[in-house]
Amino acid sequence: MSARSGAPRILHIFGSFAANSPPAQRAVRLMEAFGGRLAHSVVSANGDFGAADGLARGIRLQRLVSFPPLRGLPLPGRLQRVARALQDYDLVLTYGRGAMDAALAHTMFSQVHALPPLIHHEDGSDETARQRKRWRSRWSRRVGLGKAAGLVVPTETMEHATLVDWQQPIGRVKRIADGVDLDALKRSPKGEAIPRLVKRPGEIWLGCRTHFDGSDAPQDILEALRSLDDSCHLVVVGSGPQGAAFQSQVTALALDHRVHVVPQLRDPDTLVRLADVVVLSGGREPLPLLAIAAMATAKSLAGFDTPAGEVATCVADENAGLIARPGDIPAMTEALTRLTSEPYLREEIGHANRAKAEAARSDARMIAAYRLLYASALGVDEI
Repeated sequence: MSARSGAPRILHIFGSFAANSPPAQRAVRLMEAFGGRLAHSVVSANGDFGAADGLARGIRLQRLVSFPPLRGLPLPGRLQRVARALQDYDLVLTYGRGAMDAALAHTMFSQVHALPPLIHHEDGSDETARQRKRWRSRWSRRVGLGKAAGLVVPTETMEHATLVDWQQPIGRVKRIADGVDLDALKRSPKGEAIPRLVKRPGEIWLGCRTHFDGSDAPQDILEALRSLDDSCHLVVVGSGPQGAAFQSQVTALALDHRVHVVPQLRDPDTLVRLADVVVLSGGREPLPLLAIAAMATAKSLAGFDTPAGEVATCVADENAGLIARPGDIPAMTEALTRLTSEPYLREEIGHANRAKAEAARSDARMIAAYRLLYASALGVDEI
């Protein structure tokens, strides 16, 4: 660590620090856990700093809006400008494909500019399994992470990708399972917790999160909704380029009164607190944070698993059979029909999910692992 006095300075580099970004949500949780012991600066390659709005008061965070560009050909001149921008920090943390140019710059110029240690994080939320196997994706990790002090992944799927597809040494890869604040998720929801949307008595809410970018299939849930009782409402949190097309489909199916789209929530866990059933629409993330939060909130899950099938293995055994293979609309519809019509089944599965979350998904365990990793990279006893 540098000889500067005061709290260690941490530079976080994201492709996007958007409010609905899983890596950003995870980083915000860690920033709050570390409190004022670290000073944080954040780079968002696409200029979206929405996740910072949910940060607790008292956490020092600087938004860097004039950082050297992280997109374009990996030419030495541009990468050296990126490398110079890393010099004034004690630890650099990079996240996903969008930050790989920073990792590459660090590998190329770490000795020239005496750069601080760098730890990279990959949760798979910004690339599909097919994209991760493409030549450019594999090359960027194989070369770009050559000088990384660590590579953090939360799932077995991503651990396999790092070791096999990206050929990272096993000593560099650290698997730290995602955890959630179990106590906070016990709190009872407020009926008006989502702006301009009130949960009325007798309504059953299906909560879904999406990026509306084609990586998942929220539109398939509409087909299931049509066969459910009119008391069932679909609440979708997300925004993206295909949002208008989704809304048009809602209107075409005459479901406007039962489908509610919310661009984003200040507290992402509000959705799972208010939902009766959490619905997964698939997507890139091998194990969505939404699924773990739903388990901790004692909710049942239905919908589509990811290609690797990690959701079905994560949830309680009682819930596993209700998670459909990707694209299996009939199976997903059958699961939703059962869960929305059998409240005792929802309650039984919810309690089983909560028990499994308490056994394996405590955020205290997750935070302790990150605390140890970052302290080691900083060369201090604790943070």
